[in-house]
Amino acid sequence: MAISCLCLSTTNLTVNSINEQHIRSPLNSTLKSLSKSGKLDEVLKLLQQPHLSKTRDLDSYATFLHTCISRKSIHHGRTLYLHLLESKDTENLLKNPILKSKFITLFSACGRLDEANRVF
Repeated sequence: MAISCLCLSTTNLTVNSINEQHIRSPLNSTLKSLSKSGKLDEVLKLLQQPHLSKTRDLDSYATFLHTCISRKSIHHGRTLYLHLLESKDTENLLKNPILKSKFITLFSACGRLDEANRVF
């Protein structure tokens, strides 16, 4: 009996994870596609919408920042950074080493060493 409960519990967790991923997937795919296409203004609008904050993943932010770095778009990267500083829902993202590194790289690549140092 305990084994069947364990299996049922594990199955429910798997189904819940799949459902959550299914909901997130279209938005994150859109964010990544827009980033790769260089439509940074559109991506920023979606990233800044508070009601979507729990449906975005780390890869969406990383892809956006990668595009900012390759295009040396300090404006878009700085706007996202300031948004993350002000947002309570996303403040932990600034502590993420991957995003922190991307912000440092962006600011450094754009000659803003003082800002890169602040992020560090």
